Amino acid sequence: MSPLDMLSMFFPLTLLLIFIMLVVGLIYLLRDDNETNSMQMSKSQIIKTVYFYLVSLIALMMVVFSTADLVNLGLKTWIFPKADMQEYRDQPCKYMIPSEPGMEQSEDTYQQRIAECEENQISEDEMRAIRKQKDAVRDFSFLFVGIPLFLFHWITIRREQKKDK
Repeated sequence: MSPLDMLSMFFPLTLLLIFIMLVVGLIYLLRDDNETNSMQMSKSQIIKTVYFYLVSLIALMMVVFSTADLVNLGLKTWIFPKADMQEYRDQPCKYMIPSEPGMEQSEDTYQQRIAECEENQISEDEMRAIRKQKDAVRDFSFLFVGIPLFLFHWITIRREQKKDK
């Protein structure tokens, strides 16, 4: 089993574990206590604080991962261009379209089918460029959403902390 298969197998379990821990933590925080101090925060204040910290964390992760992916994309484009090349090439069309002697097919028809196949195949360089552009669009959109989201929530948290002091 490859490491990627193991990672894809444990990722949903990790997310489920984190979700369960958050739910248990919220239940623990929101449980009814007969002993309430004037110093304790109200339940709505706790929920608001948890929400703001959680959204800030998610937005920060969006920014961090998209920035790391853009750095990776830049390194593969300008510094290490061979790191993005495919290790194995696709078979040429002449191997994918067999010439069957039993069929009534002329050599011209066979060559025409191979030519059509080669025209329809996208070159490796073009596929790499398409993939890089898709990745860049995704990363920039995460940055454009994540940075304002993080800044708004983090500034709100800091403002609330200053107000409480």
